[in-house]
Amino acid sequence: MTNWPALIRDVLLGLCVVGAWAILIFHVVLTIAGYVYSREAAAAKRRASVSGEWPGVSILVPAHNEEIVIAGTLESLLHLDYPRDRMEIIVIDDSSDDRTRRVIEHVMATDRRVKLVSLPRGLGGKGKSHALNLALQYASHDLLAVYDADNSPEPGSLRYLVAEMLADERLAAAVGKVRTLNRATNFLTRCVNIEFISFQWIIQAGRWRLFGLASLPGTNYVIRRDALERAGRWDPTAIADDAELTVRLSQGGYRIKFVPYAVTWEPEPQHWSVWLRQRLRWARGGTYVVRKFLPRLGRMRRRDLLLEVMHLLTIYHFFFIILVLSDLILVSGLIVGAKVGLASDPLMVLWGLAFALFLLELAISLAVEREHTPLNLLVAAAMYFTYCQVWVYVCAKAHYLDVVRQEKLRWEKTVRVAGSAEPPGL
Repeated sequence: MTNWPALIRDVLLGLCVVGAWAILIFHVVLTIAGYVYSREAAAAKRRASVSGEWPGVSILVPAHNEEIVIAGTLESLLHLDYPRDRMEIIVIDDSSDDRTRRVIEHVMATDRRVKLVSLPRGLGGKGKSHALNLALQYASHDLLAVYDADNSPEPGSLRYLVAEMLADERLAAAVGKVRTLNRATNFLTRCVNIEFISFQWIIQAGRWRLFGLASLPGTNYVIRRDALERAGRWDPTAIADDAELTVRLSQGGYRIKFVPYAVTWEPEPQHWSVWLRQRLRWARGGTYVVRKFLPRLGRMRRRDLLLEVMHLLTIYHFFFIILVLSDLILVSGLIVGAKVGLASDPLMVLWGLAFALFLLELAISLAVEREHTPLNLLVAAAMYFTYCQVWVYVCAKAHYLDVVRQEKLRWEKTVRVAGSAEPPGL
């Protein structure tokens, strides 16, 4: 007699294993490619130079209630290793109700490169994309740089990004690397640090090395004004403006390059409640992009555009499903293993190998960044059972709000924390 519950369990868990291994193997390939690119990028950094005159750059900094971080960010931007007369900093005070404007005006009094665009109530407070679009009319230059209001870019970061843009006219944008300033604060910030390192060296570096494809981050990038205008500017209804604009630029045939030696430092959420709100916005924003472009997937002939949409599908849908089923494998395997031994369950053996591969990918990324300390490796091992499981909750809640409640997307800024240390190189 057929044991249907057991059969269904084996089929579902088998599909989970196949899907998880397919994603893992692809990420292993990306990890290797990212490592190769890290060696190439190190050589490229040593050769990075531009002869002749540097072009003008308009730096856009959206700011909404940023009084505790904006002064440090402006100080870092003013100390960028870039010709003073070729750089302007446009800070968009997006209807702040704290001392943000007063802090900006104080910095303006000491350096004329800083300009203030103040959005009054009613016109402002509608999100980062809306603020950036309004600031475009005040930008004087054809190259635009975007930095978040809590960033501390290293002195050479802007120069490296602009140099890449000058070297390749096919590039719509050059994006740098984001590092976690307060990574040693607690377990959460250590997890975020490892996540950011692995994303940038696996997804960003790996995809660029293999496919010539990278994604816009929310900060630390330079973009051509004409490419942005042709793409339709930033989407004011998108709460993940970077992901959405990446797809439209790819759709227009533009390329985005990852430049890992152009580095900015920023403090990340130190409390789970703040992190949850931030990641919920990211998840809902990513799902918005998927919903917007998935119906066009069959008509997409550009490989990089297809890869970008599939990447978002993997993060916010496939990975969520696979992680849930992986947990079922672990729990059921432990129950069975208590009776017959873990090594007797083929699914548990495959689960263990997949977990080891997951750790190997993180370890390689940490080694590239020279942060493969015993503590970081221990945190990486604990991330699956903690950090990744909270991500399941985030994705589940995002799908509930989008599908069940059909709640309207609303921009919600991340609560800032002041940097706990000075970034290296400053």
